[in-house]
Amino acid sequence: MATKTAKEAPKYNPHVPTSKTKGLTDKQKEMLDRHAKKHSKKHIDKMIFVMKKEGKSFTAAHKIASAKVGK
Repeated sequence: MATKTAKEAPKYNPHVPTSKTKGLTDKQKEMLDRHAKKHSKKHIDKMIFVMKKEGKSFTAAHKIASAKVGK
């Protein structure tokens, strides 16, 4: 039985549906996927909104989401 590589392993992405992340870069999607493990759905949704609508970076979106929504 072969072991799975990182690319074959399923992503842990509890509240980031692919329909919401259209328009984000692959790096932003990957970072959100890892980030979602530690933060609430509201936090992630706010980050996606800020990155897409306001064109902010991942870090700026995180700071805004933390201030407005919390963890």
